[in-house]
Amino acid sequence: MTTIIQEKTQEIININPATGEEISKVPILDKEQVEELVLRAKKYFPIWSKLTLKERARYLKKLQKQIVKDMDELVDTICKETGKTEMDGIVEIFTVSEHLNYVVKKGPKYLKDEPRSTGIFVHKKAYVSYHPKGVVGVISPWNYPFILTAGPVVQALMAGNTVVVKPSEVTPNTTLKLREIATRAGIPEDAFLVATGDGRTGAALVESLNTDMICFTGSTATGRKIAEVCGRMLKPVILELGGKDPMIIFEDANLKRAAKAALWGGISNSGQTCIAVERIIIHESVYNKFIELIKQELEQIKQGYYKDDVSVGSMAFEKQFQIVMDHIKDAKEKGAQIIAGGERNEAFMNGLFIKPTIITNVKDDMKVWKDETFGPVLAIKTFKTEEEAIEIANKTPYGLNGSVWSKNKKRAQRVARQIKSGTICINDVLINYIISDLPFGGVKESGMGRVYSKEGLRAFTDMQSVLVDRFNIPFELWWFPYSKKIKQLFKTFTKILFG
Repeated sequence: MTTIIQEKTQEIININPATGEEISKVPILDKEQVEELVLRAKKYFPIWSKLTLKERARYLKKLQKQIVKDMDELVDTICKETGKTEMDGIVEIFTVSEHLNYVVKKGPKYLKDEPRSTGIFVHKKAYVSYHPKGVVGVISPWNYPFILTAGPVVQALMAGNTVVVKPSEVTPNTTLKLREIATRAGIPEDAFLVATGDGRTGAALVESLNTDMICFTGSTATGRKIAEVCGRMLKPVILELGGKDPMIIFEDANLKRAAKAALWGGISNSGQTCIAVERIIIHESVYNKFIELIKQELEQIKQGYYKDDVSVGSMAFEKQFQIVMDHIKDAKEKGAQIIAGGERNEAFMNGLFIKPTIITNVKDDMKVWKDETFGPVLAIKTFKTEEEAIEIANKTPYGLNGSVWSKNKKRAQRVARQIKSGTICINDVLINYIISDLPFGGVKESGMGRVYSKEGLRAFTDMQSVLVDRFNIPFELWWFPYSKKIKQLFKTFTKILFG
């Protein structure tokens, strides 16, 4: 019940992880086939990049409308490939539509020439211009196959690049469906191409001498390998990698809201979210009350197939299912207490369903606390002081997202500033990713670079600083020949201006 790669025929058999049924077969493109696509994108780049910012925005607006029009078709594709619930699929469409709306409205503003100050040189003019890099290779993951493909694609296209996408071998149909919908919307075929395949296909895209930038979303281990290759080639790279996000709950927090947020933040999409709540760090004085609340809330959550009225679906593929079960087993063996879940859901034996799991009495050496679990599992630990909570939260190689919960806003903000992560929420979880004007990305082993926002759009460009002489006079005071008079004049200016 997972994606199957047949070596002889070089194709991927795509499996529905919730039912075990075969969905489709897609080809594994080899190095030469990938290069053919890259060269097509490179050939089309001068045409796409010469479009004005408003013209590109108009193309993407049509894409946004087409995505909404074809929402049901897309949700069906996403859910069959991933085992998500229907609501999880709808959230993917909503998020991409919001990001597209932002790119269309703000892209022309943030990518146009930006005036800069010339300081005391009033007879000069300065500005920064943003130029597309060329062909961007996007390697997208399986956990949010629509959001994490469409997001980088539309930003790269808005910035004037052409794009070749290598989707996860677990979820290729979603990207192929996006390309199909883009065709209906009028996006030129060679502006956005898809290379299906496995790790070898992705490696060919990264190593190609004709890709000018790589945007990768996935595991830290793979991201490190891509960074090494791009480093040798001096090729720009954006890496959005793993997380082990903390949720710090102080004694004055709204515990009912925090309990609901913990479950949604940690269990939605079966926990297969890079910014999922994985570590709950709660003040010892409210631990028991919080446990009662979270158990009550958990009773409201139903698990099942995507067309049913359920909140949690299946895991996406066998390998990740086994990782999560191994983390739970390791925690049990090392003395943790499983207060809910902790096992396969036997009501759906043909699918990869793990019951939503709550683990307490965790220790630092447990996999469920130190490694990225990426499943429907919440691990809980208590703290006594603010300093201890910060220390526990930061004791991880990851730094992607997190949250701080307290009615004391000054304390919450003070603590948030001390959490080493690229993004953070106060009295909320995950929703920061949908706020398009906030840059998204991690620190430490959670990645480098940013997507979304002004910074994200500009990350897909080369920045050029331009200085213009406004009056075209025949000389400058600092040009040759030097003289005592000029030297004395500059010394006087320096003292007056800066002394």
